Amino acid sequence: MTIHLKSQSLSHPSLQSKLLNGGKLLVIKALKAIGWLLILIVGVGVGTFLLLNWGPQVTGLLAQTDKNAWYLSRATGFIAYTLFWLTMVFGLLLGTRLSSQLGRYFTASRLFELHQFTSLVATGFAGFHALILLADNYLNLGIGQVLVPFGFETDTVGVGLGQIGFWLLFICAMSFYVKSYLGQSVWRLLHFLTFIAYMLVSIHLFIVGSDNQALPLLVFYALSQSLVFVLIGYRLWLLNLRQSA
Repeated sequence: MTIHLKSQSLSHPSLQSKLLNGGKLLVIKALKAIGWLLILIVGVGVGTFLLLNWGPQVTGLLAQTDKNAWYLSRATGFIAYTLFWLTMVFGLLLGTRLSSQLGRYFTASRLFELHQFTSLVATGFAGFHALILLADNYLNLGIGQVLVPFGFETDTVGVGLGQIGFWLLFICAMSFYVKSYLGQSVWRLLHFLTFIAYMLVSIHLFIVGSDNQALPLLVFYALSQSLVFVLIGYRLWLLNLRQSA
């Protein structure tokens, strides 16, 4: 009788443990599948796109010096988004404790370093993405239009959302250096701005992005954002499960 009561008292934590382990396995399988699919699509798609669309025009583009700034902005914008996406993935892997399931090469400390490094590099590329437009003679922009949200005369809303997203990313990236002064709780609260920044940058990408008509890049954007939303959903599910325990 005593043994039976003990087994009943342990059934609820045991069920929660099984749910957690089952959820982790499903998310890990989804991450691996989406990851390999992303690599395949990006490798084949971007290579095909470059060969078919940009290959014959490389010489012409190099000769058109008035468009170099525009093409550099487009290229660095794509790199900045990709790095920002990696920043989100690394941070969410830490927040969901999935790093323990990814092997010894992706420990929590390494993921944190990658999370910090990619956020800083993404901020640098995003800044270059914007500032290089000052050299575009066709747009003829001023520093205020580039840095101040909603300063653009064309695509004001789309560009403005991207500018706000950049400044939120900048604040989050710089917060690593003042973490000891802010305290863990304030720093974590401030760090949630990255979710808002990523959402704004994603909207900016689809409203203003010049390469959205390229199917490989469109698929990459859709899959990368889907992965972030899956991880966010899993994190919220974990929080709800722990609160109900």
